[in-house]
Amino acid sequence: MNNFLYIGLDIPNMHLETERLHMVPINWKDVKDLNRLHSIPEVAQFNTLGIPKNLVETRDHIAPIIEAFAHEEPHKWAWTIRLEPTFAFIGELGMNLSAKKYKRGEIYYNLLPTYWGQGYATEAVKALISFGFESLELHRIEAGVATENLKSIALLERVGMQREGLHRQILPIRGGWKDNYSYAVLEGDKRGY
Repeated sequence: MNNFLYIGLDIPNMHLETERLHMVPINWKDVKDLNRLHSIPEVAQFNTLGIPKNLVETRDHIAPIIEAFAHEEPHKWAWTIRLEPTFAFIGELGMNLSAKKYKRGEIYYNLLPTYWGQGYATEAVKALISFGFESLELHRIEAGVATENLKSIALLERVGMQREGLHRQILPIRGGWKDNYSYAVLEGDKRGY
């Protein structure tokens, strides 16, 4: 049984909710929160974007995502993650879609370190996976993770994703190249939620 609710089907107003979280489509008002999130070294440790130089760089990064919402069938989805009932910003969540015929999405997520280890990321990612299969009718949902990112590896396995392979030196992080594991879950896989 799902413990989340999809509110509305109008794409710009697509919210995901769980018992403890609101996931709200990103908008221009989120630039400061997202800039703060990406400026934290622990968050940026495995992030290929690096730490933003300023708000303009963050704004430029989210512009294509916000613009994608203007299309009838967006290829990029992104939400801020907010706590129930205060609506406090705690992170971000998103999915990039393949060409329609492949029915595939790749997810990403980041939380403020204060909220690590409390199950919020797991809860948000489960809701996103369900949204991908149930609302977007995807066949496959993927995630890439640096081989050193043990917390994200544990999260992906906890939500039912399976490790499928290793990509050697594929991630440009902090001036070097890092290896990446690929994870995926298929629409027919048994999921525990």
